[in-house]
Amino acid sequence: MRISIIGHAASGKSTLASTISKKLNVPCLHIDKLWFEADGHRLRPDDIQGKEAARAHIKSNVESFIQQDAWVSDGWYPRAQLLIAKRADQILFLDISLFRRLLNHIRRVFIDQRHKEITWWDELKFIYTLIRRTYSQGPRMNEFVRGHASKIIILRNYKEVRRYLISLY
Repeated sequence: MRISIIGHAASGKSTLASTISKKLNVPCLHIDKLWFEADGHRLRPDDIQGKEAARAHIKSNVESFIQQDAWVSDGWYPRAQLLIAKRADQILFLDISLFRRLLNHIRRVFIDQRHKEITWWDELKFIYTLIRRTYSQGPRMNEFVRGHASKIIILRNYKEVRRYLISLY
């Protein structure tokens, strides 16, 4: 089984991917980690060359990873997503409400472990980015979902996520 998990920031993609990886005993690729490895989070908005290098790093690693017979990946990187979607058997779309995702992010910053690669202050500033991306990336993500309807499973809340996990047995 090859499973791709997409959704907006703080929807629980990485947590779900890790859970599925353990349940099915398959390798897991967290695409955000590739972005951090390439120092994408440190790039200035106008650093086109740096962004292209980070994107090339992601694409190269994704291309290699998806050649395996079974895997789970998580992340919404539109340039890599088409490659992943071609190989995926299922694409899980975590369509979690903005309010719930804001709560998830705040909990991650203050209670759970936050991204070690970025500062606490950057995590707080990400709240604005999370809201902005919901509206700026929403149409593109919805178009992707419509274009891959035969592989898409939409999970709108964590009760549906739990039911999906139970169905994997």
